[in-house]
Amino acid sequence: MRISGMSFNAGIFYSGAGFLACAYYDEQGKLHSWAKPAGMQAYLQAGKLIVKTMPFRFVALIIALLCLIIVPKIIPTSWNGLPVYTFFYLLFAGHFLFPEPLKKYHGAEHKVFSAKGRICTERLQAIKRADIRNRGCSTGLVVVYFLSVFLLSGSLSLFTPFQQALMVSSYAALAVVALYQLFHRKPWLKGLEKSVLVLSYWLQLHVTTKEPDENHLQCAISAYQQLGYVAFPENIKKRRLPRKENKGMAIADVSIIPIGTSSTSVSAYVAYIQQVLDHYEKEKQIRYELTPMSTLIEAELPVLFEVIQKIHEAPFEQGALRTATSIRIDDRRDQPLTMDGKRKSVQEKRIEQ
Repeated sequence: MRISGMSFNAGIFYSGAGFLACAYYDEQGKLHSWAKPAGMQAYLQAGKLIVKTMPFRFVALIIALLCLIIVPKIIPTSWNGLPVYTFFYLLFAGHFLFPEPLKKYHGAEHKVFSAKGRICTERLQAIKRADIRNRGCSTGLVVVYFLSVFLLSGSLSLFTPFQQALMVSSYAALAVVALYQLFHRKPWLKGLEKSVLVLSYWLQLHVTTKEPDENHLQCAISAYQQLGYVAFPENIKKRRLPRKENKGMAIADVSIIPIGTSSTSVSAYVAYIQQVLDHYEKEKQIRYELTPMSTLIEAELPVLFEVIQKIHEAPFEQGALRTATSIRIDDRRDQPLTMDGKRKSVQEKRIEQ
């Protein structure tokens, strides 16, 4: 499966197998992650995140450029405004204007691609040592576009006015980029690809990426795992037991603690466990509630034990070598038992008092 990535000012996207996954930090520094089928809803949510976290100077530059292109063409003036193809220059040259946070997310995105072995929190330091250069980085397309504009405009200007040559070259270069993206791995383009990679790697090392901090790497790991969970659920979730009818519900209070990890924080492990629980909840096999100290799970007893075993394994799937799990189970057989019912019973007794 081919996986592609894209960084933005607060996080990272990975896409593949018809899914789009994202991890990002909100304004309070809390890590969020999600994965959805690649479609209009997912792309709109992604676009909203990108625009919302984009630095004001970027937004101002885009608006100013669009005004300089469109307004003079609408309002009659002696100046016809900037050529439309100027906007393509901004889109491709945007790589050279990345703010520092985006450069670090870009670096983290590349390191996840370059790292060998499992992509998990426990291997964060190994991932941090991975190569920050990425052969499939879009910086290569930037190189192809501007080289095409330079070479085509230089050649065409021998036969036509330079302004005309530049316009034709700026549009034709888009086709060159598209063809390069389709065929650059073909043997007959190997020499061209090597030349492009020399420039692309130099730009990645010195302009478009920066060594990421641990929080940037954790964000990249979280996004990559989200994609893996939805794209390859068979590698994460074991075959579930058949659901049986007319069974009473039991409630478990579960606390899972990975031991000897590389960080004092365990929120990444908890987030991964939630992915497993979300999957069962979407299948309507369980209900669960995350509390600050543990997780409450309501399910039929066979399913409950299956889920507990699965979430006990979750830290090991992320690279932990030891996990301590505490379990309390409330299984009542004389009448139905639910989390909502237990809360309601207590509230009614408080009112009576």
